[in-house]
Amino acid sequence: MPEDNAPESGREPRDPLFRNHKGKVKDPPVMPVPVADTHAHLVMLSDAGLALARCAVHHVDFIEAMVDPPEGVETYDLLDVWAAEARRQLDGWADEGWRAADGRDLREVAVPRVRVGVGVHPHNAKCYTAACERLLIERAADPRTSCIGEIGLDYHYDFSPRPLQQEVFARQLALAQEMELPVSLHIREAHRDALDIIGRVGLPQAGCVLHCFNLDAEGLAPWLELGCSFALGGPLTFKKSDYVREATTLIPAERLVTETDSPYMTPAPLRGTECGPAHTVFTARLLAEVYTQAHPDYGQTQLLQLVYENARSFFDRPACSWQREKTRVADLAREARGCVSEEESARLRAVYPDE
Repeated sequence: MPEDNAPESGREPRDPLFRNHKGKVKDPPVMPVPVADTHAHLVMLSDAGLALARCAVHHVDFIEAMVDPPEGVETYDLLDVWAAEARRQLDGWADEGWRAADGRDLREVAVPRVRVGVGVHPHNAKCYTAACERLLIERAADPRTSCIGEIGLDYHYDFSPRPLQQEVFARQLALAQEMELPVSLHIREAHRDALDIIGRVGLPQAGCVLHCFNLDAEGLAPWLELGCSFALGGPLTFKKSDYVREATTLIPAERLVTETDSPYMTPAPLRGTECGPAHTVFTARLLAEVYTQAHPDYGQTQLLQLVYENARSFFDRPACSWQREKTRVADLAREARGCVSEEESARLRAVYPDE
C-alpha cells in the first residue's frame, strides 16, 4: 500500500487505514475468509460510502443495516447511493496504488452486500403510535428487510417508560411472528423481564439473535435454552470483559455471529474513535483466538468461515412469503394499532429525554 496519509486539520483521511484516537495507524488482521457485520447503523456514520469502501478493503463482505422508524427510514433510499460512492472510492484507491488487505486488486473487490433490519428501539417506545407501526410494517415488507430489530428493553437509560417498553417489545415480537422474520434483540439490564415477555409471547420460527452479547455464563444459560444466536462485537475485546470471553466459549459455534453496532462500541485497540463496520475484523480475530483455544478441534479459519456462513444464513435469507403477498401486507398495515396515542406520545416525548 502507499504511504499512509497523516490527519490534516482534524479531518479524517480518506484512505483504508485504521487509526486510534491519537491518529496513529493500527494494523488490522488480514482476514483469510469473509467477515460479516450483522448490526450497523450506517445512517449515523460520518461517511457511509467511505465506510463501505473500507469494508471491501478488509474483507467485510456483508452488513445488516439497522433502521428505527421514529428516527427515519432514509437508509432504504440511500443504500444505492452509498454503494455507488464506495465503488468510486475503491476505484480511486486502486488508481493511487492501494490494494485490498489480502492483496486483491481493488477494482475487482465487490462493495459489501447490505440487508436491512427494521424495528423500534426501546428508547423510542414512546413513539410507538399506530402511524409508527404502519411505517414499520411497510418497511418490513421491503424484500431488502431481513429481520425485525433492534427491539427489546433498555433499563439503563430509561428513555421510555418501562411498562411501555415492555408493551412495545411484546407487540413487535408478535408482529415478527406474523411477518415470518427473525428478531434482533437489544436487552440492557432487563434480561429477566425480557425472558418473561418472550415466554408469554414467543419468538418467531425464523429465529432470534441477542445483539451486543455481554453476559457471563450464568446469564447466558436461559438464552441458550431458547435457541438464540449471539452477536459478538466490541465488548468481546474490552479489557475488563474476561467474563464475556469465557461465556462466549460456551456458545455452540453454529450460533455465533459478529457485529459492530457502529458508530458505537468501537473494539480495542481503537476505542475512542468512530466505529465503522470494517472494525468487525478486530472482533472476529479475537473471537477466533478465544474460541479455538477452548475448542482446539476448530482451526481459526474454519471457525471464521462458519461464523460468516451463520450470518449470511440468518440475515441474508430470501424474501419470506409474507413479503411477497401484497394482500397480507396491506391487511397488516390496515390493522396497525400502535401502543400509544399521538397525544400521549407527544406528552412522553416532552417528559422523557432523547438518546
